[in-house]
Order: sequence, then structure tokens, then C-alpha cells
Amino acid sequence: MNTATLTILGSSAALPAKNRNLSAHLLELDGHSLLFDCGEATQFQLKRYRKKIHKISHIFISHLHGDHLYGLPGLISSMHMLDRKKPLIIYGPKGIKEYLDVINSLTDSEPKFDVICNIIATSSLIQIIDEHKYTVEAFPLKHSVETYGYRFQQKTLLRNIKPEFIENNNVKVPWFNKIKNGEDYINEVGKVFPNSTITNNPPEVKSYAYCSDTAYFEQLAEYVKNVGLLYHESTFLIENNEDAISKMHSTATDAANIAVKSGAKQLLLGHFSARYDKVELFEKEAKPIFDNVIIANEGLGVDL
Repeated sequence: MNTATLTILGSSAALPAKNRNLSAHLLELDGHSLLFDCGEATQFQLKRYRKKIHKISHIFISHLHGDHLYGLPGLISSMHMLDRKKPLIIYGPKGIKEYLDVINSLTDSEPKFDVICNIIATSSLIQIIDEHKYTVEAFPLKHSVETYGYRFQQKTLLRNIKPEFIENNNVKVPWFNKIKNGEDYINEVGKVFPNSTITNNPPEVKSYAYCSDTAYFEQLAEYVKNVGLLYHESTFLIENNEDAISKMHSTATDAANIAVKSGAKQLLLGHFSARYDKVELFEKEAKPIFDNVIIANEGLGVDL
């Protein structure tokens, strides 16, 4: 299978708004789930959209502001009560482990499974996960506290051998992996069949970048270069640009400019200030700059 779907669990900034929860994205791929940020009530959103919390293997926290992690203790507590056994791996900035330790200590609620906190500390793009099918990288964002973004990248898939070629040439099984990995096929009499003529291209590699709270800075475009789906916060509209600058957030215009400079294929806008009732205004602002814009409405599922 080659499926990867992102579900928006929360799209509001700082304060929950009508029909908008606090920051959380769930990425599902081949039976595994990765959670990016865990704002208050994330576990309720997971239930609402029928997502299985036991499948969450990794959680990536961007920074230690409440609207991005207040849902974490409750989610871990539910996992504990549901008798989770496998470890939960959390990535985040310095302080994430102490935050959870204090809550566990004060509430006498140490989970019965291992919670492994990996601390991010980097001033550049670094790889933090190298799994069989994908990698995850972390990179710094520009906010009022230490903040990181994350980039998920599927690994290059194998080429697909044309079924008719196997059938017509009696290709033996030991050759399959060689051909899928790009080798030419040589038959028993020495005839060479170029790989490009006997295989089809693999499905396009899927990628997603999660850029939560951040001011505009051009280096970000390099961190997310050529990403398939770029999530970029757009807390404010350009009419409130002074607020964006002073609070180290971005406008829809900023997000669109990063999408253009990075060569992203799609731009997903979210983290909208509760002052705005009509999130369609963010799409209207961004589209003249970058056409392929999606609004992060609650429950939206996006195929990478």
C-alpha cells in the first residue's frame, strides 16, 4: 500500500473558537499514526473522527505553549487506561519531559507503558527518525519561545515490473528485487533489457511539512523545499500584519510566499486567530500569490 492521509484535528490559535479546536494534525500511513502537536481536547477530536489512539506511535510537539500541548497529559492517561503496552515516543523542545513528569507526580498517574521523550535542539535541518518506509526531520522556527517544525518524507519506492514482461520472458524470482531496484535484466542468452522499458515508475513519494507558530523568515523555504503538502500557520490576515510581527506569527501572505519560494505543491493554512469568523478570507488572501491553497477545517482529510 502507498497511502498517507492527514486529518486536521484542530486549527485555532491560542484560544478555541466556534467550530475550531486547538492545534493537532494526525498523519496516518500504512496502519501507523503520527501526531503533530496535541492541543487541548485532541483526544476528543480523535474520538469524533473515529481515529484509534493505540495506533499513535510518535508525537511531535512544536513548542511549549499551551495550545500545542495541553492535550498531551489527557491523551497519555487514556492510553494508560486502555492498557497500552507499546512505548510512546515523543519529540519536542527542552522541558517536554519535565512537563509530563510534574503532572504525573502531582496526579499520581504514572503510565504503565514507556513514554520516551527525545529532546530537539538544533539550529538547522536534522533527521530525527529513519524508519523502513519514511524519515522525519526537525528544523527551527522563529517564534517567541524555542519552536520546531517537522518534515515527514516517504522513502523512495521500488519500481513496478510490468506483468507482461515477467510472463513473456519467464523471469525468475531472484531477479525481481534487482529489477525493482533499477537494474537492467539480462536473460539466459545475454540479451539486455533496459530497466526503463520493463518497469513502470513507482508512485510519487509523499511528503508533508508541519510549520506551526513562526514569524516569516526566508530560510524556512529551504527547510521545506519541494514538499508535497506544506502546512504553514497563518494566524493573521495582512491587515493585521503589525500584530503578526509583534507576536512572531505569520499572515496568509507570509505563508503563500514561503510556499512559492519552497516549490511546495500544496499549501495548507491553519492556526487562525479566534478574532476571525470567516477563515475563507485567508484562502482569498493567499490564492493570488500561490494558487493551490487548502483551508485546515476541522475533520478535513488530505491525501498526501
